[in-house]
Order: sequence, then C-alpha cells, then structure tokens
Amino acid sequence: MLKLTQDNVTIEIRNRQDLDEETLDAEVVPATDAQRRDLGTAAVGHAWMAWSPMDTTPQLIKFMPPETVNQDERRKLLLSYRNALRVADRHEVTSLALPLPQQAGLPLLQERLVAELALVLLDTCRRRRHLRRLQLIASGNQEAVLYANWLVEVQNDRPPSLERSFKSLLS
Repeated sequence: MLKLTQDNVTIEIRNRQDLDEETLDAEVVPATDAQRRDLGTAAVGHAWMAWSPMDTTPQLIKFMPPETVNQDERRKLLLSYRNALRVADRHEVTSLALPLPQQAGLPLLQERLVAELALVLLDTCRRRRHLRRLQLIASGNQEAVLYANWLVEVQNDRPPSLERSFKSLLS
C-alpha cells in the first residue's frame, strides 16, 4: 500500500495477508495473556526476543503495549514500539514485521496519537544500525491509510507542535 525510504530503511505498510514472510528476519507480536499475567504491569512498554528451541525464521520478538490507550498509557504505547525496534537492532535484525496498534489488538487510535507513533517509528528507524526493511502490519485498509498518510506527512514536514510533543514524551 505504501512504501517509503527513511534514512536507508524501507518502510512498507501492508495488511496481514500481504506480509512478505520469506524476506523477514523477525516479526514482532504482542505478549500473550499468560505472559501478561506472569510479567505483570511493570513489563508494559517493554520488548524482548522470544527464543525458540529450533532455529526458525522469522524469529519472534514479543512486546507488551498497554491493553487500552488512555492519556496515562500513551507514553507506554510509544515506548513499547521504540523498545521493539531496539531489540531488533540488538539482535541485528535487518528485516522486521511490526503490527500497528489495531493489528496488536488495540482500538483505532486518535489521530494525534497516530502522528506521535509515526514520529516514534521514523525517529527510531533513523537510529538503528541494522534495520533495512520495516513492514508495518495494519488490521485493514482504514488503519493502513491512516498510518500511510501520517508517515508521509511526518516524513515531509514534521509539524513543529508534534515535534515538541514527541521530544517531551521521550525525555
């Protein structure tokens, strides 16, 4: 649906059925209910490599976004995406699939939060040494179009009010 390049990283927005699994080193998936119970609320916002006993490709990276997104959980949502990309970089992943919030089981986000997440994704991709291809997985066309529009807008002109908001979230 959308394909853009940001600092040598190709970012694509795709629906689940269009996922190009053959080219993936890793895929990010939300933590299971059992993992949420075992790890507790302190793990919300974190991500980790999920090692399997067999050498399977793609590898799995688990992340724990909040279960709901209100004003208090907004920062943890953005942090969970940053941390998933950081884990991928630590493990030298060059091609990654990452679910957008609806695909990860959250409701459609407000447009301002979508813009903030687009900033987080673009800024975090800029800082990765290994990542060359990021497939953002949308739950459907509505989510895909929403993120495609914001990624293009943010990449082209980065609205100043969102830039300040983004910096305050990460400090």
